[in-house]
Amino acid sequence: MAAISYTAVLAGKYGVGKTSIFRRLMHGKYIEEEEITTTSGLEKYTYSTCVGDDAAPVELTLWDTGGLERHDSMTCSYYRWCNAVILMYDLGNLISLTSLHDWGKAARTYSNLKEDVVLSLWGNKADVTTDCDSVKEWDAALQALMSEFSIPPSLHFVVSAKTGANVRAAFDSLVRNVHSKLSYIGDRLTGPEMEENDPLRTVSVKQANGSGKEDQCSC
Repeated sequence: MAAISYTAVLAGKYGVGKTSIFRRLMHGKYIEEEEITTTSGLEKYTYSTCVGDDAAPVELTLWDTGGLERHDSMTCSYYRWCNAVILMYDLGNLISLTSLHDWGKAARTYSNLKEDVVLSLWGNKADVTTDCDSVKEWDAALQALMSEFSIPPSLHFVVSAKTGANVRAAFDSLVRNVHSKLSYIGDRLTGPEMEENDPLRTVSVKQANGSGKEDQCSC
């Protein structure tokens, strides 16, 4: 049985740890900042697994843009073909959470799936202890965002790129939710008419093990 393919992208303010999370997923370990060469373009990581009672093979490709999505000219192309968006915030920075309103709105506006695009909310840097704003203020902002975009509790995770806590569990949950919600949509998922110069199809694959092979389904 051929695998069903989905696409997800990372979104959020600069400095929340999007690339660190991406590389934790891709390499299975934390890479210190001094080891990271400045990202000058797009990278993608394809994760293969099996989901559901029928163990259906599924592939989810995660894109990291290295900050290119901050440019207005990139916004439409960035979201157009995505099936899911990981909205990421810094657990020690309330503004990084409240600003996700704009990212979620852009995802729903520019994705071909519109309201059907799956939004997942990840709070990164769980390993860092900070003196943050009041718990009530955080809870109110969190509940407002989840309510606005109908993000269920099963798609909200507190994670750490540094320790790896909850990162794989959050990604697995995203895969299951995307497949459950979108498997019926069919041709709207990948779009055969994607432009040749679309940035989400012009970059070579960089895989987790560096050998050019994708993760294999272990089911």
